[in-house]
Amino acid sequence: MGPKFCIGAPIPNETRQEKFEQVLMEWVIACDQPFEEVERPEFVVMMNYTHHTGTPLKIPKRNGIKQRLMKMGDDTIEDIHNIFSV
Repeated sequence: MGPKFCIGAPIPNETRQEKFEQVLMEWVIACDQPFEEVERPEFVVMMNYTHHTGTPLKIPKRNGIKQRLMKMGDDTIEDIHNIFSV
């Protein structure tokens, strides 16, 4: 389980980035988006428009998204295997 924060407390930038990347991966999966969508100029402009910190948003590239999703799949398979190998 990740770190807990009080309501209204500032969230560290690293945690914000991790949360953004998790939400981005969920969007790719739920909406059946190709990995390269995260590199489309229109997507990058839209994400940076909604990112109100004044600094550019760190959007993972297609290969980064693909690797994270593949690792999630591998981890899930391993967890299921461990459950049934008692």
